[in-house]
Amino acid sequence: MARTRTISDRGGKWRATSSRVARRKMPASVFLKPRERKYPVKVKRNGWQYSLAGLMAAYKRARQHGETGVAAKAKRIADPMRKRLGKPPLGASSKK
Repeated sequence: MARTRTISDRGGKWRATSSRVARRKMPASVFLKPRERKYPVKVKRNGWQYSLAGLMAAYKRARQHGETGVAAKAKRIADPMRKRLGKPPLGASSKK
């Protein structure tokens, strides 16, 4: 069984997979880089749905690694979700 780490998310749990076997079992649409099976951003809740925690993690990790295309894709998907929750868009300064 794959080792997983559970992170709380609104409406469920986000499970970060650390096993290649577990990643191979997931559909390619779960990842922001489907060919490489990197940056998982969906969780299985009544089908595969985007996870805000997964999108935030993917955005931050992609920025750290200089992958601007992946970061932009995560931001484009996450910003409408954050807006519905009354949160500022990703990358916006929280200082006033």
